[in-house]
Amino acid sequence: MRPYVIRQGDYITKLGHTMGFDPSAIWSHPKNAALRERRPDPDMLHPGDLLWVPDAPELRRLAVRAGVTNRYAAQIPKKSVELRLQVGGAVLAKEPYVILGLGPDPIEGETDGLGWLKTRVDVNVREIEVLLPAKARTLRLRIGDLDPVDTLAGLRKRLLHLGFYQPTKVGAENQDATDGDALVAALKAFQASESLPSNGKLDDATKSALERAHGS
Repeated sequence: MRPYVIRQGDYITKLGHTMGFDPSAIWSHPKNAALRERRPDPDMLHPGDLLWVPDAPELRRLAVRAGVTNRYAAQIPKKSVELRLQVGGAVLAKEPYVILGLGPDPIEGETDGLGWLKTRVDVNVREIEVLLPAKARTLRLRIGDLDPVDTLAGLRKRLLHLGFYQPTKVGAENQDATDGDALVAALKAFQASESLPSNGKLDDATKSALERAHGS
């Protein structure tokens, strides 16, 4: 076994596919006990986390025949993606959408009665776009980028998605920046909305409420 440092966008199902190991077996390995204790969800890791992986994964050898055309089909695992759409607290039920980035052709559909958009993506997909034609809006969704709730990035993203955090700097170059004062104010506002003490601290009750409200 060797240590692997998690990078942004990594999650164990994806790593198992790219590195050639069984995700369940590696996650349950004794060497990863400390990481399991810190991160209950193996598909929600944080950059800098240490995951022990096999030194040299056993790769399946493919048969090759001379003088003929050899054809192979790759089996790429998929992950479920669930996104609830709402604007200003109003759920976008039965909202038409178009998904780009899941193949050569756009995928059209509409959210369910509770505003949920559900699809499955190959683990090698890094980003998709969700177009909302009726709202003239485009949402860009980075796969594997949601960090654990007890990290600064995880807290910021959840409060941003829920509409409480409004950073003072906007634009693609600032999308990962954190405005400390605005973040604390957003956390206090969220706590007040959940009838929790508005102390600006990420305690256990606030973590649970955030995960419940955000859905993950």
